[in-house]
Amino acid sequence: MKILIDTNIYFDFYRSTNEGLNLLTEILEKSEHIILTDQIIQEFERGREKVIRDVQKNFDKESQLENFSSSFLQDYPGFKELIAIQNEYKTKRNEITAYIREILVDPSKDKVATAFKQLTDEAVKNDRLLYTTDEIIAKAQKRKLIGNPPSSDKYSIGDEINWEIILSNLKEDIILVGRDNTYNDNFSFLRKDFHRGTGRLIYSKTTKITDAFEQIGVHLSKALVDAEEELIKTIKDSGFAEYWKRKDKSEGE
Repeated sequence: MKILIDTNIYFDFYRSTNEGLNLLTEILEKSEHIILTDQIIQEFERGREKVIRDVQKNFDKESQLENFSSSFLQDYPGFKELIAIQNEYKTKRNEITAYIREILVDPSKDKVATAFKQLTDEAVKNDRLLYTTDEIIAKAQKRKLIGNPPSSDKYSIGDEINWEIILSNLKEDIILVGRDNTYNDNFSFLRKDFHRGTGRLIYSKTTKITDAFEQIGVHLSKALVDAEEELIKTIKDSGFAEYWKRKDKSEGE
């Protein structure tokens, strides 16, 4: 059984703690279970810039410190100390902003991008990377015109290409890991479509990578399960949730 992780799930690691990044490392160590396509790689390389800019925008907004001054308090020792702390805060804030800008232009300094590249390199080295062909693009365009899911936005056929790659190459049952509605709203259709095209089954659809590994018999530590739970909670509770333009509102209910 193989696991198909939607590209947007990889972007979540930019909103994660170090514990969450350990889960990405675990994916790398168990990469033989992961389905990876050249379309997913391109989506990641394109999308990481937007995600990092979103991180920067949120950091700039949430870390803003208002200036303050008062002639009356200028001679009070505690006020001078407060001004010094404020200046130190601004210096550290600028350092973090510079780091975000640095990883934006240099993926080699980006922990998430580096791990994803290692995942890609493993797939290439072991001949597990699945590629787009002209025939697959033609099938994806037809899928788009007919209106069959999975569906990208009206300007692209990325989801359609990924699906046609899978139908053309997979000989195993699969588990889908994703959170947007293209899978949630069309799961029954996709299950039938996959079985008709491959003779195999979509075993299940889940929102969690740790769930998918558990279902294929790979047991992960409680720390990794808890880290993913915390990551999903962070996304739900923060402005990052707006990134999911097709986010499943029923998720977790």
